[in-house]
Amino acid sequence: MPQRPRNLVRCVALDLASRSIRTLAWLGDAFFEIEVRRRLSIRGDYPTDRLDAMKAEVVCAPCQAQLLAEIESELDDDEAGVVRRGRNTDVGGKARGKVDVRTHRSATALEALVAYWLTDDERRARFETLLVPKLEAAIDLAVQRRAKKPRRGR
Repeated sequence: MPQRPRNLVRCVALDLASRSIRTLAWLGDAFFEIEVRRRLSIRGDYPTDRLDAMKAEVVCAPCQAQLLAEIESELDDDEAGVVRRGRNTDVGGKARGKVDVRTHRSATALEALVAYWLTDDERRARFETLLVPKLEAAIDLAVQRRAKKPRRGR
Protein backbone atom coordinates (compact mmCIF):
# COMPACT_ATOMS: atom_id res chain seq x y z
CA MET A 1 0.00 0.00 0.00
CA PRO A 2 1.53 3.36 -0.93
CA GLN A 3 2.31 5.78 1.85
CA ARG A 4 0.81 9.24 1.92
CA PRO A 5 3.33 12.00 1.41
CA ARG A 6 4.30 13.67 4.68
CA ASN A 7 3.29 17.10 3.41
CA LEU A 8 -0.23 15.78 2.76
CA VAL A 9 -0.46 14.84 6.45
CA ARG A 10 0.55 18.40 7.37
CA CYS A 11 -2.10 19.77 5.01
CA VAL A 12 -4.72 17.61 6.69
CA ALA A 13 -3.61 18.85 10.14
CA LEU A 14 -3.73 22.48 9.01
CA ASP A 15 -7.10 21.87 7.41
CA LEU A 16 -8.55 20.45 10.63
CA ALA A 17 -7.16 23.26 12.79
CA SER A 18 -8.78 25.82 10.49
CA ARG A 19 -12.25 24.24 10.68
CA SER A 20 -15.09 25.93 12.48
CA ILE A 21 -14.91 26.01 16.26
CA ARG A 22 -17.92 23.66 16.41
CA THR A 23 -16.06 21.11 14.28
CA LEU A 24 -12.98 21.46 16.48
CA ALA A 25 -15.10 20.98 19.61
CA TRP A 26 -16.83 17.95 18.08
CA LEU A 27 -13.47 16.41 17.21
CA GLY A 28 -11.97 17.39 20.56
CA ASP A 29 -14.86 15.71 22.35
CA ALA A 30 -13.92 12.42 20.68
CA PHE A 31 -10.17 12.90 21.30
CA PHE A 32 -10.79 13.76 24.96
CA GLU A 33 -12.97 10.72 25.55
CA ILE A 34 -10.46 8.40 23.87
CA GLU A 35 -7.65 9.84 26.02
CA VAL A 36 -9.69 9.29 29.19
CA ARG A 37 -10.66 5.75 28.16
CA ARG A 38 -7.05 4.89 27.30
CA ARG A 39 -5.73 6.25 30.57
CA LEU A 40 -8.45 4.45 32.57
CA SER A 41 -7.71 1.13 30.89
CA ILE A 42 -4.06 1.44 31.94
CA ARG A 43 -5.11 1.57 35.59
CA GLY A 44 -6.60 -1.92 35.70
CA ASP A 45 -9.13 -4.35 34.32
CA TYR A 46 -12.37 -3.12 35.86
CA PRO A 47 -15.87 -4.20 34.87
CA THR A 48 -17.12 -2.04 32.03
CA ASP A 49 -19.94 -0.54 34.08
CA ARG A 50 -17.37 0.81 36.54
CA LEU A 51 -15.14 2.02 33.71
CA ASP A 52 -18.14 3.85 32.25
CA ALA A 53 -18.90 5.43 35.63
CA MET A 54 -15.26 6.54 36.03
CA LYS A 55 -15.20 7.92 32.48
CA ALA A 56 -18.46 9.80 33.08
CA GLU A 57 -16.91 11.63 36.05
CA VAL A 58 -14.16 13.04 33.81
CA VAL A 59 -15.90 13.34 30.43
CA CYS A 60 -18.53 15.79 31.61
CA ALA A 61 -18.94 19.53 31.33
CA PRO A 62 -18.21 20.40 34.99
CA CYS A 63 -14.94 18.44 35.02
CA GLN A 64 -13.88 19.77 31.63
CA ALA A 65 -14.66 23.34 32.70
CA GLN A 66 -12.58 22.81 35.87
CA LEU A 67 -9.66 21.43 33.83
CA LEU A 68 -9.78 24.48 31.56
CA ALA A 69 -9.84 26.84 34.56
CA GLU A 70 -6.72 25.12 35.93
CA ILE A 71 -4.67 25.61 32.74
CA GLU A 72 -6.09 28.81 31.28
CA SER A 73 -3.45 31.13 32.73
CA GLU A 74 -0.72 29.11 30.99
CA LEU A 75 -2.18 29.29 27.46
CA ASP A 76 -0.38 31.16 24.70
CA ASP A 77 -2.19 33.70 22.50
CA ASP A 78 -3.23 31.18 19.81
CA GLU A 79 -4.57 28.73 22.40
CA ALA A 80 -6.39 31.51 24.24
CA GLY A 81 -7.96 32.50 20.91
CA VAL A 82 -9.27 28.96 20.41
CA VAL A 83 -10.70 29.02 23.93
CA ARG A 84 -12.29 32.42 23.37
CA ARG A 85 -13.93 31.20 20.16
CA GLY A 86 -15.09 28.02 21.90
CA ARG A 87 -16.68 29.95 24.73
CA ASN A 88 -18.53 32.16 22.27
CA THR A 89 -20.14 29.19 20.52
CA ASP A 90 -23.88 28.87 20.94
CA VAL A 91 -24.42 25.63 22.83
CA GLY A 92 -28.11 25.12 22.14
CA GLY A 93 -30.67 24.15 24.74
CA LYS A 94 -30.92 20.42 24.20
CA ALA A 95 -27.20 19.64 24.39
CA ARG A 96 -26.73 21.24 27.80
CA GLY A 97 -29.08 19.14 29.87
CA LYS A 98 -28.83 20.27 33.49
CA VAL A 99 -25.51 22.10 33.09
CA ASP A 100 -25.48 25.90 33.12
CA VAL A 101 -24.48 27.76 29.96
CA ARG A 102 -21.17 29.07 31.32
CA THR A 103 -19.98 25.59 32.32
CA HIS A 104 -21.05 24.09 29.02
CA ARG A 105 -19.31 26.83 27.05
CA SER A 106 -16.10 26.29 29.01
CA ALA A 107 -16.30 22.55 28.32
CA THR A 108 -16.82 23.28 24.62
CA ALA A 109 -13.79 25.57 24.70
CA LEU A 110 -11.65 22.81 26.27
CA GLU A 111 -12.80 20.31 23.64
CA ALA A 112 -11.89 22.74 20.85
CA LEU A 113 -8.50 23.29 22.46
CA VAL A 114 -7.88 19.55 22.71
CA ALA A 115 -8.59 19.17 18.99
CA TYR A 116 -6.35 22.17 18.23
CA TRP A 117 -3.52 20.49 20.12
CA LEU A 118 -4.04 16.95 18.88
CA THR A 119 -4.45 17.70 15.17
CA ASP A 120 -0.82 18.80 14.99
CA ASP A 121 2.19 16.77 16.13
CA GLU A 122 4.08 19.90 17.16
CA ARG A 123 1.23 21.20 19.30
CA ARG A 124 0.65 17.82 20.99
CA ALA A 125 3.49 18.61 23.39
CA ARG A 126 1.38 21.44 24.82
CA PHE A 127 -1.44 18.96 25.49
CA GLU A 128 1.02 16.66 27.26
CA THR A 129 2.57 19.50 29.27
CA LEU A 130 -0.46 21.52 30.26
CA LEU A 131 -3.47 19.23 30.34
CA VAL A 132 -2.25 15.69 30.94
CA PRO A 133 -1.05 16.19 34.57
CA LYS A 134 -4.43 17.74 35.48
CA LEU A 135 -6.28 15.07 33.51
CA GLU A 136 -4.36 12.29 35.27
CA ALA A 137 -5.30 13.78 38.65
CA ALA A 138 -8.99 13.93 37.65
CA ILE A 139 -8.85 10.32 36.47
CA ASP A 140 -7.14 9.20 39.69
CA LEU A 141 -9.91 10.85 41.69
CA ALA A 142 -12.60 9.16 39.59
CA VAL A 143 -10.90 5.77 40.02
CA GLN A 144 -10.61 6.35 43.76
CA ARG A 145 -14.32 7.18 44.00
CA ARG A 146 -15.67 4.43 41.78
CA ALA A 147 -13.25 1.53 41.91
CA LYS A 148 -13.41 -1.29 44.33
CA LYS A 149 -10.83 -3.85 43.32
CA PRO A 150 -9.70 -4.45 39.76
CA ARG A 151 -10.18 -7.95 38.45
CA ARG A 152 -6.55 -8.08 37.37
CA GLY A 153 -3.81 -5.66 36.64
CA ARG A 154 -2.65 -3.05 39.11
